[in-house]
Amino acid sequence: MNVLLLAMPDAANNFHRIIKVPNLGLCSIAAHLKEHRVKIVDLVLVHRDIESWLRRLLAEFSPDVIGVSSMSFQYESALKVFAICRSAAPRARLVLGGYHATLTREELASGDAPFDFLISGEGEHAFAALLEALDGQRSFFDVPGLSWPRHGVFVHNPPGPLLDLKCLPLPDRSVRALDGFTYFDRRLDCVETSRGCTKTCTFCSITGMYGSSFRCRPIEMVIEDLRELKRRGTKTVLLVDDNITLDSRRFTRLAEAIAEQGLNEMEYLVQASVAGIVADPALIPALSRANFAMVFLGIESVLPKNLALFEKGDIREQTRQAVRRLREHGIGVMGGFIIGNPDDGKEEIREVFRASRRLGVDLPYVQCVTPYPGTRIREELLQAGLVTNSDRLSRYTGFMCNVRTRQLSTAQLNRLMNWENLKAFFSPSMFVGNRFVKKREKGAWKVLLNNLDLVRGYFTGDQFRSRHRF
Repeated sequence: MNVLLLAMPDAANNFHRIIKVPNLGLCSIAAHLKEHRVKIVDLVLVHRDIESWLRRLLAEFSPDVIGVSSMSFQYESALKVFAICRSAAPRARLVLGGYHATLTREELASGDAPFDFLISGEGEHAFAALLEALDGQRSFFDVPGLSWPRHGVFVHNPPGPLLDLKCLPLPDRSVRALDGFTYFDRRLDCVETSRGCTKTCTFCSITGMYGSSFRCRPIEMVIEDLRELKRRGTKTVLLVDDNITLDSRRFTRLAEAIAEQGLNEMEYLVQASVAGIVADPALIPALSRANFAMVFLGIESVLPKNLALFEKGDIREQTRQAVRRLREHGIGVMGGFIIGNPDDGKEEIREVFRASRRLGVDLPYVQCVTPYPGTRIREELLQAGLVTNSDRLSRYTGFMCNVRTRQLSTAQLNRLMNWENLKAFFSPSMFVGNRFVKKREKGAWKVLLNNLDLVRGYFTGDQFRSRHRF
């Protein structure tokens, strides 16, 4: 069969000029489809006139099956893609997968669904099994996590067991139709070393996807994947693990192996928990030797009441230690914070930005608490009457407020968050000695252009809008 796998163009950040990230999950699915002719398209690289570009591809490739991966904030784009595919490739079977499909499958697979099949949970084995069912080699009942139409209604198969990452083949990146992913001007690609998280953060939907699990690839397999990226000319590697620091000692061993194998010619980006990054004293020095250039640190809050709301525990001292030690070892820190919590007022939000400066964070990454489907905080905020947009999920990027607090309206939250972001993004520290900018050709210029986009959006009321057009 001809199989086309599509990743949506929407990115949940305002750093489109600085970083473009591929969908690694589709490459992992493609590694199980060796007997088929497969193409992967990350529409984030198409940007403009997506419809005309996609129609040309559909005419040339003539897919039998089209798989679409979508997060919740991308589902509006997924609907447009499905409509284009129905029109341009009417015989192709359409399949939806990813986080949004998993967390809301019964709601999506009802009535006049825009797709033929939905796969919830991990897609590697399920998608391959669906192709076998379409080819008459097995029953649709045997495809794990499949929602499929039978007698006019969707049947929801039970999910299969979580996959053993030791037994999964490495991702197949060779089938990408587009491959221009960059961090600043350096070629970027992704690696997954583990999957899942056992923490109970109320704002997170990872447990809705994988349950309370944490599964790892053997370090030897990760090193093999990194060697392949080096052969492909990759300069920057983004580790996309949900919570790689759940096993800090394993992460230390991985960093040591990267340095020992000479793979530290590439630079690395990673997200980490505050508690995990300081759990093993040897970890941060090992990250420095392995050429980790940046850590996205999940600080979330500096206020005890909000840390308790998120079930993060009191990590304030660990936060100070983590930022200090990372900076001492020459590693840039992007600090992730969440505002818009039920009792937040103007002073609480301003304190987040003041705290980021006191901590010495290179770049504050401040988002508004977002009631994502499948999260406990969504139910809590809905019950409290604090969700002001429960349905228009395209605004669920984290940078557009969809809630109010007991002290501030949604409009007040948006204005305050964006004004404080403007001050932070145009501060002298953003351009002088910043770890995200230095030693990168045209780095400061790209940051400046990106920040000007934010200003334009701030004054037009369309901040952080999508950078693509159908």
